[in-house]
Amino acid sequence: MAPCVSLLLLVFAILATLPATKSAPAFFPGASYDQSLTKQTKASKPKIPHKIQYFPQVLDHFTFQPKSSKIFYQKYLIKSHNWHRGAPIFVYTGNEGDIEWFAANTGFLLDIAPKFRALLVFIEHRFYGESMPFGKESYKSAETLGYLNSQQALADFAVLIRSLKHNLLVSLMQNSPKID
Repeated sequence: MAPCVSLLLLVFAILATLPATKSAPAFFPGASYDQSLTKQTKASKPKIPHKIQYFPQVLDHFTFQPKSSKIFYQKYLIKSHNWHRGAPIFVYTGNEGDIEWFAANTGFLLDIAPKFRALLVFIEHRFYGESMPFGKESYKSAETLGYLNSQQALADFAVLIRSLKHNLLVSLMQNSPKID
């Protein structure tokens, strides 16, 4: 048993004499990564003509606490240039950054949308870009960051897509010729 303890002490002694290295800073949402995407957004404007929309989204889809009914506005982009009645809707669910940057740099959807005559929708992820539930205070505390999770984000996407489909259907029904 003594040789194991001696070896362990030797390893600790060697580690203690090594110079301290500067470790990489911890990733915190909205810090430098978000800022670099903001710079890229300004540098590369979207190449697609799209309409910017804001959807009133609830803060918390799963609880009934007083703060859960707070509304924030989730940004989304819609491109309907090629779309026609009965064609599919292609949805890009946002990443950790401004949705306009992703829309400008997502070639695959832009390439196939005309072939399918699809409606393109790019939805910004909560807590990124302009979709900040608590404005500039969104990253200030664990309480506000508790609403930044995949379950809430997926519920945001589902609610927005369902609303969009419903409104498109209503719009189509109102604009279609009446059959007597």
